[in-house]
Amino acid sequence: MEIENVRVSYGEVEALRGVSLSVGTGEVVAVLGANGAGKSTLARAISGLVGRRGRILADGEPIERLPAHRIVRRGIVQVPEGRHVFPGLTVRENLVLGHVSSRAPFSERLEAVCEMFPRLKERMGQRAG
Repeated sequence: MEIENVRVSYGEVEALRGVSLSVGTGEVVAVLGANGAGKSTLARAISGLVGRRGRILADGEPIERLPAHRIVRRGIVQVPEGRHVFPGLTVRENLVLGHVSSRAPFSERLEAVCEMFPRLKERMGQRAG
């Protein structure tokens, strides 16, 4: 993903000013900052949930003009904090629910997730929550 000179304003307040970053395939990136620094606004901008200026590329294709539902089809979503898992389901079943928009086979994605978070593999059959 390439993000180039992204800007987001809420009325007169400029929440993001010229943000640029590059995330390579398979990389995991953390965006850190104080409350009000623009972390959630950046996630909303990438997801198409707020108006933004600048350039956002996913797999080399521009997505900054796409509506949010078309961005989701490309596998890009924002999951707001505080969203709970379904405690009556297993860890694996919760992950299956979150997989619905992905183009890759579930088994392939699950393997990649377990590489990033090894403890998940140990807990696949346990109840979530």
